[in-house]
Amino acid sequence: MRKHLYFLWFLAFPLLLIGQEKSNAINNSEIAFNLEEKDLLPENIAYDPKTETYYVGSTRKGKVVKIDKNGNETEFISPKQGGLWMVIGMKIDTNNRWLWVCSSGGDNLVGYNLKDDSDGRPAGVFKFNLDTGKLIKRYVLDKRGEVHFFNDLVIDSEGNVYVTHMFDEHSIYTIQKKDDTLTLFLTPNGLKYPNGITITNDDRFLFIAHSEGIMRIEVDSKKYQEIKNPNSVKIAKRESIDGVYFYKNTLISVHPDIKSVQKLILNENLDTIIGNTLLEVGHPMMNNPTTGVLHDGSLYYIANAQFGSFDEQGNLFPMNKLYQPIVLKIKLDE
Repeated sequence: MRKHLYFLWFLAFPLLLIGQEKSNAINNSEIAFNLEEKDLLPENIAYDPKTETYYVGSTRKGKVVKIDKNGNETEFISPKQGGLWMVIGMKIDTNNRWLWVCSSGGDNLVGYNLKDDSDGRPAGVFKFNLDTGKLIKRYVLDKRGEVHFFNDLVIDSEGNVYVTHMFDEHSIYTIQKKDDTLTLFLTPNGLKYPNGITITNDDRFLFIAHSEGIMRIEVDSKKYQEIKNPNSVKIAKRESIDGVYFYKNTLISVHPDIKSVQKLILNENLDTIIGNTLLEVGHPMMNNPTTGVLHDGSLYYIANAQFGSFDEQGNLFPMNKLYQPIVLKIKLDE
């Protein structure tokens, strides 16, 4: 199977729950805000607590919009600025006032026509000034015939960045603050199509969602293991996780294909899922929920990325068949 087709499957899972019984739905989310541009096809959201501003990235237009504390929506990073491709994962370093962006080539992007098999697929991590929107530095993998995809990233308390990478190489990259260079961190055996990534509050462990489950990596030793799942909680294969977030010794996970958000309860050693709580299932506004950001005891997440909104020729549906992107909010302690 061509890699770009697998990517579309990976991000635009079949909407399996459309016909489910209403009694199976668990609706605890509320609308935080919506965005004006129906054709953004947003994948990620970030939050700056200093200015109370949200940032949403577009896979379709290769740009970032911001929503201020008064609800005003403006363009923050212009389309394809600094060589951006699709905007995927984003995180904010509030201490250094940086916006970190994962960007990768792909069919969602307007005008993208590279072929994986011959041209390869470029990807990069971009560092922007959070106050001005100016590009500070780009860290790019782009070589003919090589297929790269940076999916998501996380920042530790020291400002070091860890990034998931998939396709030709299933691995974790890092940009250490002291070196400011993109380097390979680890290529663990068994890691397949890594997606969401999060880190414990003490910076000891990374957790990476991938197509086989959830992998835990000890940062200092680089020792890794699969998180045990003795109760067979649905987390992998066609229940794969997109966004994942460490919260009070649990993992908050967003599942696009089964249209759900759940809390995975970990044991004291943080190596076993001992229970789970379904927080949201089958919300009527969900159309490929993707990733989010933790803020004030809640998860704010993209509800309707609409990645499946293309016809057989690869043309985006007309505007009257698209919906305004919705950001939902769910409280995590209720």
